Amino acid sequence: MHLAKPTPGNPAEDIYTDALCELLLQMLKSPTAVVPGFSSAHFEHVSRAENLSNYNAQFINKQPDLIIQLADGPLQQTRRYVGIYVETKIVSMKTPISRYTDEGLKRFIVGDYAWAMQGAMMIAYQAQRPRPRQTLEVKLAADATLATIPQQGHCFASPAAAAPLCGNSMHQRTWHYHSGDNPGPIRVWHMWSLHIPGLSSGAP
Repeated sequence: MHLAKPTPGNPAEDIYTDALCELLLQMLKSPTAVVPGFSSAHFEHVSRAENLSNYNAQFINKQPDLIIQLADGPLQQTRRYVGIYVETKIVSMKTPISRYTDEGLKRFIVGDYAWAMQGAMMIAYQAQRPRPRQTLEVKLAADATLATIPQQGHCFASPAAAAPLCGNSMHQRTWHYHSGDNPGPIRVWHMWSLHIPGLSSGAP
């Protein structure tokens, strides 16, 4: 996987997300499915930092880090907004957990990203001095603005078979569509154990 060189114009987070986008595109175009189910029969394209509107079009230049668009022919008018939305953040014990939640996770909750979907994904690029997952669990439970919905008494559900996704959290969305309909909660899957060798949380 090719990585661009770190420069002031190439932040570390963008470098790894760009490489991940290229890898996913290669996998998608492979004549045989590298991962079962991840093929052109189910997914159309993978894009990075595409300009899209929020739920009410008050802001039309929202840029989710990655969108894996579904190959769903009938949904012509909303196709741009139908897919797996992915937000990435560098995490470590040197950076506050709020960078992951307030500048990442919350964008799914307030209707900036994935407002037409019921699920999304966060990827944590673990830098030096990795941040334990328990710190995320504490934040989910303590921060009322994240509107976390407990699942069987826990704010973070961690199925044993979900590694390396680690688990998911559910969040209430309180905004409404133009029709007045409630979007319902969103489930966000967290890939928390993606360790990047040599990555510094202070990298450009």
